[in-house]
Amino acid sequence: MKKILSALLLALCIAAVCPAGAQEMNSLMFRARVKSPELSADSVTFRFVAPKARVVSVSASWLGYNPSALPLTQGKDGIWSATVALPDPELYTYTFLVDGVSVLDPSNVFVQRDGSRYMNAFLVPGGYADVYGECTKPGNLEQVWYYSAENDMTRRMYVYTPAGYDKNDKRTKYPVLYLLHGGGGDEDAWATLGRTCQILDNLIAQGKAKPMLVVMPNGNPNQYAAQTLGIPVKTDVKKYASNFDNYTSLVADIVPYVEKNYNVIKNRKGRAVAGLSMGGGQSFFIAFRNPDKFASVGIFSSGLIGSAAIGGAPFNAEDHFPGFYTNPSKYNVFDVIYLSCGEQDGRIDGMLDFKGKLEANHFKGVVWEQYPGNHEWKVWRRNLASFVQLLFK
Repeated sequence: MKKILSALLLALCIAAVCPAGAQEMNSLMFRARVKSPELSADSVTFRFVAPKARVVSVSASWLGYNPSALPLTQGKDGIWSATVALPDPELYTYTFLVDGVSVLDPSNVFVQRDGSRYMNAFLVPGGYADVYGECTKPGNLEQVWYYSAENDMTRRMYVYTPAGYDKNDKRTKYPVLYLLHGGGGDEDAWATLGRTCQILDNLIAQGKAKPMLVVMPNGNPNQYAAQTLGIPVKTDVKKYASNFDNYTSLVADIVPYVEKNYNVIKNRKGRAVAGLSMGGGQSFFIAFRNPDKFASVGIFSSGLIGSAAIGGAPFNAEDHFPGFYTNPSKYNVFDVIYLSCGEQDGRIDGMLDFKGKLEANHFKGVVWEQYPGNHEWKVWRRNLASFVQLLFK
């Protein structure tokens, strides 16, 4: 009986100091709770508890990650805070800078990863950014391991299936968009930073995009999966022509896997490929090397095509595919050639030059769009939302 009473007393003591539903970290760290960020109709307030800190600021995406642009002031309660005008509708990321050290906002569980960098995030709804929010008719996102014979690896990719997709319904076939990340990214990037699932869910529900699968693989030939899994890279992969012409595995391994395991259209009219930055360069090679396998291509802010802006030689498609301009009948077969870049991105001149040469040589399906922004996700999310509305008509 004494043991039972002791156990009950201990349980009551724990319940008294730990809030209901508390998890492991709550019992290890007692910290004043604040709301951050707090959004109102016209402002956003950041708060950070650090009584002994000397300088605290916010490094925010819409301010160019310049911490001096958003300093916080310490109150008598030891809580640092700042209230600023609410930025325009968009998905934003930020971190705190505390005495020179970058830290996450412990009050905000919305965290995103860009390569090895972690950031908090918040969404300001409205306008085009409304498609970044959750939809009432969501599809599914699968993490799929597949075998890649090209380098003898079992690798991971993400596969989005739209609402209503039924693997047992063999009669309904869906088109597929193969979507590639940029340098430093991995198979997780488009689904998290890119808001791919939310964009597709909303646009499909609105009837603005065709129901489709989106396959988001890892475009780094030496990675089995995202580095967060702690799997060492493979050191003995084959040698490739460049960091852009290095993804023949997509056609050799991924497309056959998808077409064996999902209810999809198995011809070029049911396939599109697109990517940002490095993935845009990969998409160029994949599409124009395989015009018999893809009907549409999207190239966002390509470091290949805009190479002159980052210290490379001026891009000339003829150097990679002889006859591209002089005898273009083999390559001028795409329904959509979507090109886009941020207006403040140095790669825009090379992208515009490529667009002009395509039009001068009477390539069909050329679509150009540019958006305010640099080499950043706020441009690429808009690219994706626009591109998918053009596909599979």
